[in-house]
Amino acid sequence: MRGPDLGKSAGGAPPAGPDAARRMLVCFDFEGSYGMPHDVPYDLHAGARAILDVLARHRARAVFFVVGRMVEEHPEVVQALADAGHEIGLHGYDHDDLASYDQYRLDRLGDDLARAGSLVERIAGARPRCFRAPYLLTPNFYRPEVSALLRANGYHWVSNQEVRYPAELLRPDRFPLRAAFRPGPGMLPGLVRSRLAMVLLNAGFVARGDFLGSPARRLSWLLGGRAPFERSGLLEVPLYAPLDCDLLGLPRPQEDTPPELLGYARAVLRATAVAPGAMAMATFHDWIVTGGNRLVLLDDVLAAASNAGVDVSSSAAGSHWLPAVA
Repeated sequence: MRGPDLGKSAGGAPPAGPDAARRMLVCFDFEGSYGMPHDVPYDLHAGARAILDVLARHRARAVFFVVGRMVEEHPEVVQALADAGHEIGLHGYDHDDLASYDQYRLDRLGDDLARAGSLVERIAGARPRCFRAPYLLTPNFYRPEVSALLRANGYHWVSNQEVRYPAELLRPDRFPLRAAFRPGPGMLPGLVRSRLAMVLLNAGFVARGDFLGSPARRLSWLLGGRAPFERSGLLEVPLYAPLDCDLLGLPRPQEDTPPELLGYARAVLRATAVAPGAMAMATFHDWIVTGGNRLVLLDDVLAAASNAGVDVSSSAAGSHWLPAVA
């Protein structure tokens, strides 16, 4: 069943005013070996249990973007996610690059989405309302044919628009400065909020994007909180923080992340959990965060959000849960 929506006030309107709780959207690109770029064993059931245990400990709700084929082949895993009160969305059907699909494959995708959606409805009590494309539909983060298929299948919102964040640049494995000159936790909030770096990193979509009408409006959007926006009849919820793979690369599940890199990722995620903006977000891949020594990342970001009074307990099932649309 779908969990109750705690983001709604008693009168049915979204929380408002200066005391309204700020929210965090906790997302999982839940793809297991369907999307993992390593041909190694991976225990999907153990990964799901580990994630659900941490979420339960923090009384947090999450959105699980699951691969459609997983819904068909491992319905018991999807059932466990839904029974715990989390929202089930889709992450493609075969974890393919949808930006490269020809018309024949798009037609097949429509059939696959309809079939997977019906199965999610039987499992969770409602058809999926949210979608994140594998590889985020890069390089444009949008394809009108895919949006049309999603609308036809009852989807309400997507989360594909990538935003690059300054802290991604200073990963210890990418930027090998001497330790004395590397940014410590005290510097990270400034890096996360650096307006000039944000503009430079996102200059491409500011200049050539296809939303909000003009570069000036997109620049204002980038610097002003990055609220969700409407595109092709769907609500687009942008990425409000680096993905785990942006901070850690693509480690094999059985490998530990080096302490320096893991510590940096932990500090970045804690800083983004409490950074000003339309909302907070954390996005993980199940095979990354549950592998090696990395589950601490999920625990950290939820603890940081909770300690700062950020609401991690609300369901994202209704669009009123999200900030005002740009």
